Amino acid sequence: METVALPLVAAFLGLVLGSFFNVVIHRLPKQESVVLPRSHCPRCLTPIHWYDNLPLLSYLFLGGRCRSCKAPISLRYPLVEALGALLLPYVVLRFGIGWDALRIFLFASTFLILFFTDLESRILPDELTLGGVLLAFGCSFFLDDPNWKGSLFGATLGFLILWGAYLFHLKWKKKEGLGWGDIKLILLIGALFGPFRMLWILITASLIGLIVGLGVIVLFKRGRDYELPFGSFLALASILFLFRFSWLEHFFSKWTNLAP
Repeated sequence: METVALPLVAAFLGLVLGSFFNVVIHRLPKQESVVLPRSHCPRCLTPIHWYDNLPLLSYLFLGGRCRSCKAPISLRYPLVEALGALLLPYVVLRFGIGWDALRIFLFASTFLILFFTDLESRILPDELTLGGVLLAFGCSFFLDDPNWKGSLFGATLGFLILWGAYLFHLKWKKKEGLGWGDIKLILLIGALFGPFRMLWILITASLIGLIVGLGVIVLFKRGRDYELPFGSFLALASILFLFRFSWLEHFFSKWTNLAP
């Protein structure tokens, strides 16, 4: 019975947390408080009653539209809530209940939020990136991989690589090719994963960006200057490596001795 109850409770809590993630995704890029005021329709500003704010259910009952002004509700809301309901039970079942599971869930949630803020607003809030750097570096004092030296080296190396890419693109194209948010995000990734995994995450994110970029050009007829959310690709790659998927480790160990 416990085996069934635990993931169900985790899924419910994840659903509730997913609703909060949506608040953070919507408000943090606008420098708004994630606590007050209460949730409201972004179109008509009508406060949302509790019965219209039930994760997943309210979206279905309302047909994906605001009760007051009938404006469409972004599909991102039920998507993030559903991801939250999957994320927490997955972490609990995969890593158990303990400090390591809590650390993994916190950073996975952070990367999930960053994925959507960059996708929607092209903003990676400092509260999450730089705050995450401090948390990751603090955790490294209690870990072996990476330890605090590896965490510091990973953050420094990641910063130098993307800062160098930023300066090179600025000199070559006379405009920014990367935002400072991306550079702050790689600081977090380097501090959390250490230098080797940080490099593989950077390569993986670049490959994802290349595939998405080609798809955007071919399918949507966008020009090469279309701004892609590289921070979203970094966040997605980070989640994959955070969960230590065996197929990723097998893939990279096949091509190099520097397995993640």
